[in-house]
Amino acid sequence: MYLCDSLDNYSVVIYSVNMRKIRFIFFFFLLIVQVSLFAADPFRFALFTDLHISVLKPQNAEDLKFAIDEVNANPQLSFVLIAGDDTDLGDTTSLKIAKQLLDKLKVPYYITTGNHDTGQGKIGSVNFVHVFGTDKFSFTFNGYQFIGFPSGPVKLNAKGHITIEDLEFVKAKLNILKTNESAFIITHYPLLEGDLDNRLDLINLMQKYDIKAVLNGHYHRNAIFNYDGIMGIVNRSTQRAKQLQGGYSIYYVSDSLYVSEKNIGQPEREWLVMPLK
Repeated sequence: MYLCDSLDNYSVVIYSVNMRKIRFIFFFFLLIVQVSLFAADPFRFALFTDLHISVLKPQNAEDLKFAIDEVNANPQLSFVLIAGDDTDLGDTTSLKIAKQLLDKLKVPYYITTGNHDTGQGKIGSVNFVHVFGTDKFSFTFNGYQFIGFPSGPVKLNAKGHITIEDLEFVKAKLNILKTNESAFIITHYPLLEGDLDNRLDLINLMQKYDIKAVLNGHYHRNAIFNYDGIMGIVNRSTQRAKQLQGGYSIYYVSDSLYVSEKNIGQPEREWLVMPLK
């Protein structure tokens, strides 16, 4: 009798242990499924900056056309970011030429201004908005938000400056980030003391959010900076300048961020890898 009771109890214990194992395996499986569902799919995009389109410099328009043709021939690219100095003098004619060329892109493009587009002041901003419709953007793609806005000077020969209105625009867009979303910030000026007079206003704002990187132009070369713990990535110009060909940047976003320089007619040259997780 005792033996039978013991066997029954033993069977119950084994059954209980097995059920716990089954529940653990089941919940572990659900966790894996949930993680895979929320994991963003890898994607690629191109970045153009410092196009400097001008009726006086037709070579710059030719360089942009070559870059557009390459992007259109690359089915892996989902969109193009344009980080300012789209024209050389900010005149309406050059702005219209830039738009006519960029409108030939087969993927969406998102554009903001640089110091050359605004003619070193607010009047140029009006011209830019009149041609392109806006000088800032915000959109979400595969779990990442991309926020672009002007940072040009508001008067001649001054440092770059982010207006209160544009800071509020950035803040409003960051405030709607979902729990599992991160952001990339795009503006023309690097966030350095010698370039942007109110850089700390933006840096302090970004500290409250999961900002993966700030993407800039202005220097016409590839460079890396650290904005108080936030990665700053400066990108080459589309102009060939003294080189044989122009180029642009290609970004690949997966578990890490891969940045490559793409010279026209040449293979990609990866120059930066940064973990994102």
